Amino acid sequence: MATTVQAPAVPVSEAERRKEKLHSLTGLRFIAAFLVVLCHVGINLLPNVAKDQIFLIHVFYGFGSVGVSFFFILSGFVLTWVARESDTVPQFWRRRFFKIYPNHLVTLLAAVLLAVTFAQALSTRDTLATLFLVHAWIPDQDLLFNLWNNTPTWSLSCELLFYLAFPMVLNLLRRVRPERLWRGFWFTFAAIVAVPFVALLLPAGGTHRGTGLPWLHMWFMTFFPPVRMLEFVLGMFTALIIINGRWVKRWPLPVALAVAAVGAIAAGGATPPIAGFVMVSALPLVFLVGAAANRDIHGTGSALGSRTMIFLGEISFALYLVHWLVVVYGWIGRHSPTWGANPADAPTTWGTVLTYAGLTIVTSLVLAWALYTFVERPIMRRWSRPAAKRDTLEAKTADTG
Repeated sequence: MATTVQAPAVPVSEAERRKEKLHSLTGLRFIAAFLVVLCHVGINLLPNVAKDQIFLIHVFYGFGSVGVSFFFILSGFVLTWVARESDTVPQFWRRRFFKIYPNHLVTLLAAVLLAVTFAQALSTRDTLATLFLVHAWIPDQDLLFNLWNNTPTWSLSCELLFYLAFPMVLNLLRRVRPERLWRGFWFTFAAIVAVPFVALLLPAGGTHRGTGLPWLHMWFMTFFPPVRMLEFVLGMFTALIIINGRWVKRWPLPVALAVAAVGAIAAGGATPPIAGFVMVSALPLVFLVGAAANRDIHGTGSALGSRTMIFLGEISFALYLVHWLVVVYGWIGRHSPTWGANPADAPTTWGTVLTYAGLTIVTSLVLAWALYTFVERPIMRRWSRPAAKRDTLEAKTADTG
């Protein structure tokens, strides 16, 4: 008999509310992905026209870090929110596999073909580690910063651990009494704050190319999947707190958005790299997720849940996977000295920089739409559920149609 992914005990009123989709969170998914896009576009274009604006460049770098953390928190929240007692562990893992792997395989194949076409080096080790999503576990800068590979997929290596552990972690967290959920939340956040201090206990392991700090310290804080899982668990606790009616309901969404924006800027521009960035951005992001979810639960909604934002949120995972290839092999990669081109070809005016940025973003959005429309959505519909359950769902949809 298959083990089930048990949902937490829920008051009836809240159980009814959970039938509603949290559209604002779908919109927030796009913001998380777009922060990463802005990071990779900004840090590769700004040095050409604003070399002295170190703070601004660091802010754009922080956007990427915050965007990934945002994804991790959202994943924990949403998976906990939609968990049902009728769901089994194999069914859950099946859905997650068909959600991430087809897109991952398509973009990895594209990366390999592009690397071959443009005579860029991709080793067998790097390709296989990326293929099986184990590269975040390997503290090797040549692997994790191989710019000709689809570098952002290191976060999928973390997500893979989250998905494998989720059924067991959920069954543990649901045993926490409702009045103690906040205690678990703050304990998890305290562990996040402790991460940089634990990292200092590690040997240096060389120098991190981006910051000049000890490489193993930065790898432990940034890439190591068990450490990044703390953000995922923080999102799970947030969902359970809301489910059990213990959220800070008066936390306004506009205030949460403003605080999250300040946190994102501070994470990149004001936080010392040795301290990491998660301890600065995690709480603002959690309260933004909670405030947005609370608005949807109580029927007020927000602009984040508009039709446009929902569409952008649906293609956000595809956007996250395709944009780096557009950056590396598109206008930015061909003309920026970062990628080894002639410095004379680098964009040196704001007009050129903004043009390259706009072309990169628009192209990434178009390719993301294509990947979602022709790969992610049809595969999810066809393969994410067993045939019997899929037929039952289709019949119910027809009956209520």
